[in-house]
Amino acid sequence: MKIGLQTWGTDGDFFPFLALAIGLKNVGHQVMIAYTSIDVTDYSEHAGAEEIKLIKANAEGRIPGDTNPYAIDAKAGSFVEYTQLLEQYFDPHSEVMYEASKKLCQESDLVIGHAVCHTLLTASEQFKCPRISLVLTPLVVRSNTVSPVGIQLGSVINFFLWTVGGKVATSTWFKAAAEIRKREGLPPVKSLQKELFTSELLTLVAVSEALTPRPKDWADTVQMTSFLNLPTNNSVGEIPEDLQAFIEVGAAPIYMTFGSCMQFDVARSTKLLIEAAQRSGKRAIIQSDWEKIKKPTDPNIFCVTHMPHAAVFPLCSLIVHHGGAGTTQAALLAGKPSVVVAHGFDQPYWGKQLETLGVAGKLLQRETTTSANLATQIDAVLHSNAAETANLVGQKMAKENGVDKAVACISSLRT
Repeated sequence: MKIGLQTWGTDGDFFPFLALAIGLKNVGHQVMIAYTSIDVTDYSEHAGAEEIKLIKANAEGRIPGDTNPYAIDAKAGSFVEYTQLLEQYFDPHSEVMYEASKKLCQESDLVIGHAVCHTLLTASEQFKCPRISLVLTPLVVRSNTVSPVGIQLGSVINFFLWTVGGKVATSTWFKAAAEIRKREGLPPVKSLQKELFTSELLTLVAVSEALTPRPKDWADTVQMTSFLNLPTNNSVGEIPEDLQAFIEVGAAPIYMTFGSCMQFDVARSTKLLIEAAQRSGKRAIIQSDWEKIKKPTDPNIFCVTHMPHAAVFPLCSLIVHHGGAGTTQAALLAGKPSVVVAHGFDQPYWGKQLETLGVAGKLLQRETTTSANLATQIDAVLHSNAAETANLVGQKMAKENGVDKAVACISSLRT
């Protein structure tokens, strides 16, 4: 079968799609991925290594590399923040994304879209191509047992919030993509929740139930697969000898990274991590762009630019990170506790999930975090039972294979 996939966002939105594409290719399907990178990353090297055809769907001249999506002036994870994100980072690319969507739907027997890929929904309807929705954050799928605003007020209030929020989102978001539907003679989307974020055919939620239990009121067409990880040979590399020597010379270090968020405020973010490590008195591995800033001379700090998390996390005592879905699950798979400093969007959600699970400290927000309160959280987590709980959760997750389950769900369809 010919299968087209389309995604939009940053690393955390691309690599799960690549992992699924590799899984589909390995069982004999022909696969093509279209992607739109909001920080203009080029993923051709990764797909080329797997012999998967790639389409980059970024509008010319849009989103310069120094544009910071985390600088949106709104509460992290709020409706206003998502609205501005879509207006600034989705709508400008809509026409290019739609051209990629049309190509996928014309050349594929089945398409799989990121839950926000509105253009793929339009193209799938236009060319009568079956569409699956791939969800990377459970909060995208409505459940009256879960509050969309993070504060549990009961199923009746949840129902009201989902209903009102859904109507407002449908009338507010994806205006450029809605214009494309109008131009193509298609009716407007009545409910993003029912028509875009989920699919009547199949909705795959790429999250582990060990982290987020499945809501009881989800339809059978919504399937939790666990996280979609790249094959081991793609995600685990060798640890350099000098780093191995640093790890072995003393107590297990903490690992500190803000992932793809780091590039947007590298000097300030790196300073925060260095000072927090020093205040905590712990040995630390700090990931940053050290070509742009001066490395510290502190012998208790080891500087890395890129490091495979699956290789180094198991050798550390604690992971300080931004709460991205990929880093969240990498920390859990390694059986390590976290301290989360959320920068925006879905990161507060993941940080809160880890805190509720008992494997992380109090959720911190980037704009209000100081080196002092970050060091305090590091110390608190290391003197709690979080490590034991994280180890148990990691053992459960290690038995899961999200890609295999997703491929099995797709293979069972009769399209």
